Amino acid sequence: MSAVSFIDFRTPASGFEQPIEIWQATHTRIARMNNMLQRLADFLKKNPVDTNAGVTAASLRRYFDEAARRHHEDEELDLFPRLLSRLNQQSSGPAAEHVGATIHALLADHEEMHDLWATLRAQLLLIEAGKDPGFDDAQVMLFVTRYRAHMEIEDNEIAPALKRMLDARDLQEIGRAMAARRGVEWEELAAARP
Repeated sequence: MSAVSFIDFRTPASGFEQPIEIWQATHTRIARMNNMLQRLADFLKKNPVDTNAGVTAASLRRYFDEAARRHHEDEELDLFPRLLSRLNQQSSGPAAEHVGATIHALLADHEEMHDLWATLRAQLLLIEAGKDPGFDDAQVMLFVTRYRAHMEIEDNEIAPALKRMLDARDLQEIGRAMAARRGVEWEELAAARP
């Protein structure tokens, strides 16, 4: 297993003035980290824990502790409440009700995913300490498949609604909140732009 180099999880690929794009880009990174988690579990079925497995486990733990947590906060504190507010103000009918129900289901998913993560996190800490965690394949697969299904719903149902319902002011306020959550000053970003 090759070691993973240091990755800065604070700064997203897109600019904070494009918060929906940042949000969706994080889905791509989460999918990569889920693949890495599966590869680590597969590796440890046939091999003892080594230094590279420890580095990989640390990278996974750090990513899900930091970046994935902030991603859920982006949804829970800014994106989903703002979308629900706009739906209540501007739209009604079955489509709006479906999006609202979908958001509430996604928020419930966060709680279950958090519980799944707590178990996996403890196992990753063992690997970091050089110990065999005895990965439960079913637990790893449940976490990975749950995340995949969750992100697919967000990309296919919620992202179009966000793009349709949020205006420029909403996006700026959400972008500012996302930047602040990551310790990035909005004014510094504006000054750095050409």
